[in-house]
Amino acid sequence: MPPRTTELDKFFPLPSEAPSNKAPVRLAGFSHKSGEALAKALQDDHVKWHAFFNDFGFHNHASHHLVAIYALGANSTLIEAAYQTHVVYMRPAFESPEPVNATNFWKHLGKHDFYYSYLKFFRDLLLKKDVTEVLEEYIFSAKANIGGSATEGQPRMLNRFFAAVVHPMIHIGNGLEFGILGLVAEGLAQTAVHGDEGNRLIPPSLFELQTTSTSSAVARLTASLPLLTLSTEPSANWAARVDGKKAGIHAFTALARILADLRFAPAALGLPSPQGQSPIDLVQTHVGETLINIVAEWAAELEGDNVSTAVIEKKIEEVTWLNALIYGVGGWGGRQRSQNKEFNADFFSMHLVTSSIFLPSLVAHLSPRSAAILLRGYFTVSLVWYIVRGRPVIPVREFYEGTTDKPVQPGEPQVAPADTTLTPEDVSPNPWLPIIQTTLVHPAEHLCKLQRSLLHNATLYGARAAGDFAGTELEGSELLDGSLFIRAAGLTANVIGWLKEGQKAGDWDRSGFY
Repeated sequence: MPPRTTELDKFFPLPSEAPSNKAPVRLAGFSHKSGEALAKALQDDHVKWHAFFNDFGFHNHASHHLVAIYALGANSTLIEAAYQTHVVYMRPAFESPEPVNATNFWKHLGKHDFYYSYLKFFRDLLLKKDVTEVLEEYIFSAKANIGGSATEGQPRMLNRFFAAVVHPMIHIGNGLEFGILGLVAEGLAQTAVHGDEGNRLIPPSLFELQTTSTSSAVARLTASLPLLTLSTEPSANWAARVDGKKAGIHAFTALARILADLRFAPAALGLPSPQGQSPIDLVQTHVGETLINIVAEWAAELEGDNVSTAVIEKKIEEVTWLNALIYGVGGWGGRQRSQNKEFNADFFSMHLVTSSIFLPSLVAHLSPRSAAILLRGYFTVSLVWYIVRGRPVIPVREFYEGTTDKPVQPGEPQVAPADTTLTPEDVSPNPWLPIIQTTLVHPAEHLCKLQRSLLHNATLYGARAAGDFAGTELEGSELLDGSLFIRAAGLTANVIGWLKEGQKAGDWDRSGFY
């Protein structure tokens, strides 16, 4: 007799295959047993603990940690040990002041104490409707953003989806990538109780131009098409016409224009912001219109209701490289301003990298028009956080001269290689392997997410050659190649600590680049 299936089992099954062939590859090492341990821990987390572990709205990261190490090959014992590091600081789940239903859904947006009621609402809804329908209706529709007769004001759900350094997006992305509906429900509930940050930076016109309805079947058909791999031919590809449309500016050109414009300097914006004032509000007040115009130039190819998979793939690659560049090269360029002289592992920029890997899984569940809105909004938020953190310099040439694409773990090998070893001087012939090994057992829950993201980027884009990005306005872009990701991963490991190899734990930098 098969085991009895409970409702929680429907929401937290064993992980399934990712919905896109551009989602991260899972490393060998996971098993049925580790999948069971993951599902059990996620169910326990869902039932016992709140989404925020304090009154400041700090996030429960347990699920992010567990799915990341599962995907990196963690066994069941390690998954359980990782979960216990979170249990010690969690806040117990609690009932909301009143239930949320279709009538009062829009009334309680932004209120943390209504998380549990929104969670129940989305759990029930996801049992009745396809996840695509729910995402389209509650995140990407005109009603969910600019309102209508049945809503109060402008809900701006897409802004909430990107709030708090894109935490709701990350949570939903995890659920979609691993086929875990409970995480999608949690992420949607988190979206509803976050604030509408940057509420003037995503133009209402994006939603006014939508068609009146979106067919889930059309979305699925589009998602089923294989995402195209871009040509690795050098620079002219970034200025070419795509599907008959004039290409927008490259993401690196947008970054270069922000770097060159003194209006985006921290001092001009009043950054770091005074106590109690939102730095994002400062950005949208002082340079909001300029930023919207830059984003619009980048998003030129995303106009219209039927954006092709080729354009979507091109824009995903651009924003992925952009965020890795901001974190890696920006963190290295700003190192002299931080206490750590090697690398400023900025806590906020790191989230831009870890969120980018979920774009393919999200796009696989969206209509072409909503996928375009997702990318435009995400690109906006990525640039906003770059500006908010102090607009660090991006010294590409100096970065490549001063870092290595062959980082090695500290300490000498206990056993000398045999003389017949092909390259006995290579302590780590594949530098990713020791980085993944030490990352798996590190208690810093953000480290596994970052290194998994950088590994994924290297898997997709590691073959990019210097010269592929020539022609953008960013100084030194012609030097960028696929080694960017391992260089950033090695710098991060050195700062956060090789614990497995005996180093003490380090920490992320939160001081910024002001």
